[in-house]
Amino acid sequence: MTEEIIINRNTLFLTIDNVRIETQNGIEEKDDQYVAFLKGSEPNSLNFGEQVKDSDGENIVFYSPQQAKDYIVAELKKSIYPPDFLNPIRYTKENLSEIMHKKLFFDIGQVNSADIEETFEGTMIECFLAANPPNLPVQAKIINSNRQELNVDFFSLKRIRRT
Repeated sequence: MTEEIIINRNTLFLTIDNVRIETQNGIEEKDDQYVAFLKGSEPNSLNFGEQVKDSDGENIVFYSPQQAKDYIVAELKKSIYPPDFLNPIRYTKENLSEIMHKKLFFDIGQVNSADIEETFEGTMIECFLAANPPNLPVQAKIINSNRQELNVDFFSLKRIRRT
């Protein structure tokens, strides 16, 4: 099964297939084990893409297609950058994955000014949403490589850039 998925405005193709093992009777498919492949263009029967591996480089075996898709989408949201970044005030709870858990530059300034006063390199590890709908982001916790934290409101964020 191949499915087109969009992660942080990037189109990828996810193929989930049964695990195949070689036995004395030939190659057998496992009905309860699956592997997944990712490709940036439409896969074909000869090339499904790159097999999904864990952080140690080992192939991951899933026990259902849905488990595979859920795991892969969650992991990709943490690692795939969008093609460009939105104005920080345009982020919503639906597209926050574009900027969460990624090393970025955050340009910061006064709320009622377009001027940039400081640039902070770090990773947004938490984002607090407004209590009322549409629950827009209002404050973020950014941590740098020295483990220093900066709490910043989204009105002070002027620009987000890739490091």
